[in-house]
Amino acid sequence: MFVSRKVLIGAFVLLLCFAALVYKTKPFGNLLDNLQGEENIVIEISSDTDSSSTIHQELEDTEIEEAAPEYQSSETEPTEKEPTEPLITADTITEPQIGLAVSSEQPSTTIEPRGHHNPVAVPDTAKRIGDSWDHVKDTQEILNFVRSQCEKYHQITAEPGEAKKPRMLIIPKNWREHMILYSSNPKTGSTSFKKWYTRIQGDPRPYDEITGVHMMKKYGSLEEAWNLAKSKSNDPYSVTLADMIKPFYKVGFMRNPLNRLISGFRDKVLRRTEGGIKGDMININPHLTAESSDADKFAAFAEGVVKGTIKNFHFVPQWNKMKICDFPFDIIAQTETTSQQIKEVQERTNTTQYEFPGSRSEVGYDSVATVHLAHEFYDKVKPDIMEMIYQYYKWDFVLMGYTKLSNPNFPYLDFEQDFEKEFGPLDWESIKPTEPNEPTRPVIRAPIKIKSWDTMGKTV
Repeated sequence: MFVSRKVLIGAFVLLLCFAALVYKTKPFGNLLDNLQGEENIVIEISSDTDSSSTIHQELEDTEIEEAAPEYQSSETEPTEKEPTEPLITADTITEPQIGLAVSSEQPSTTIEPRGHHNPVAVPDTAKRIGDSWDHVKDTQEILNFVRSQCEKYHQITAEPGEAKKPRMLIIPKNWREHMILYSSNPKTGSTSFKKWYTRIQGDPRPYDEITGVHMMKKYGSLEEAWNLAKSKSNDPYSVTLADMIKPFYKVGFMRNPLNRLISGFRDKVLRRTEGGIKGDMININPHLTAESSDADKFAAFAEGVVKGTIKNFHFVPQWNKMKICDFPFDIIAQTETTSQQIKEVQERTNTTQYEFPGSRSEVGYDSVATVHLAHEFYDKVKPDIMEMIYQYYKWDFVLMGYTKLSNPNFPYLDFEQDFEKEFGPLDWESIKPTEPNEPTRPVIRAPIKIKSWDTMGKTV
């Protein structure tokens, strides 16, 4: 019996070693990379009782520790390079692994609101952007416009009283004190909002010292909110998402698609790849080098996005992921007017004592704000690609009221514009539930028997 036990222990150790080796190989390596990148992963769980029913769970909220950014800090000793650098080509370029769950450093808080502080450096050739204070719209006016556009183009798919879940919902740990529910939307200031959440939860550190904000375990449990809703219902099993979120102040942020694409380029490409170039960009423009202008690099990047060769959920259209037609937001704020609209959020959620983080440009972390680069960057984009960009993000513009570069109100909202003149015939039947260039998601099949699946995605 003693010998058998030793044999079993030895076999178990060997099994662990084998599992470790397998874990580092494909396809498990790919799965880990996707999780680190906050990619949406679909899990199909088949039931022996009903083989025709497949359940999809989107694992969009990861709890993986953020890796250090893949670019060199200014405080780090520069590495020595050969006097002549090799030519960068699509075949030779080496891209560091990009932790897409990680955002670049954020600045500390700023007291002065955007638009009413000493202006940051703006290129002399840049076209001036209007003061954001002149373009703040009333919250109810925005909600009414979005609702009317969704109705006009038949994009409301939720039944009366039903709510459909946006890509990610977050509450703070002390949610009972503030009753705030945030729907995270990449590249619209989500890092700043999550840092603000940590301050609400009691973290006193300066904002530029707070890291790891994309780990969902840092925030409150939605299951607690579900349990509260069920405890107040005569029929707990009939409680829906709409019931659970009803007492919360529901916050979402959107951003002009043109500025959002530039922001994604600056954060995910310029700051995280060697020479600020991805291999796919070389395929589009073989003449790109590390010394090429950021605008030239962006032109190749933008073409790759709309043609589907550069795929990442940070760059896809916002309207469908945010469910702006099917989720009862109390405010749909704009990144362009965050400084003004966040005050309303603070007043409605008993959080006025917690200062909101400033933007990178407000405190000098970025020398030029993204909005001031728009005309310079898009001037480098070929006209046919520019039209593809407008068509790709068409419904972000139409449903929210965002403006093109040619509109004097750019990048703010303009509800009076002629959308059919700007974007052509708007055939609502052509709208699809998912965008054509949305990144493909790996499928994991697990033969797990379950009885039912509630709206929280847990077996019951």
